[in-house]
Amino acid sequence: MNFEERKNVLYRLVASFLLLICFGLTFLSTFLTIKLKPEEMTMILISLILTAGIIILQTFFILKGWKKESNLYKIAFNDNKHVNNIPLIAVIVGTALGLFLLALSISVYYIREELTIKCSMLVVMTIGGYLLANCVIYLFYLILFKNRPVDLKDFIK
Repeated sequence: MNFEERKNVLYRLVASFLLLICFGLTFLSTFLTIKLKPEEMTMILISLILTAGIIILQTFFILKGWKKESNLYKIAFNDNKHVNNIPLIAVIVGTALGLFLLALSISVYYIREELTIKCSMLVVMTIGGYLLANCVIYLFYLILFKNRPVDLKDFIK
């Protein structure tokens, strides 16, 4: 296995691990929702099951092309192999939004006592965690596959 294939396998394993953590959070939120039995349980469960389905589908597509180059390369980098700035700005905004949703949902979950609000915050926490995980996957891809020219001066140090 050459170096590029190893990088692809590493990227796919880390991305799958992050998505597995999101799936665990979704499963935990579903379990707590069923345990608490709020009034609007059907809509909350539908959103959690839909989120779990999207996570499973994305994990399948990530693992599908094990050693192949990801299609994310076309989005992350320009034709001249420089970082594409517009998607990077969108990912930075998405990361901030994911962190905000996580912080908001955790704080409201522990402050409010109503069951419907607690279960709704579990849904927001799951979606915020999924958004944050996807942004971290993109940033990890950028760091891992950025084209770094090798110079002899680097080896002298």
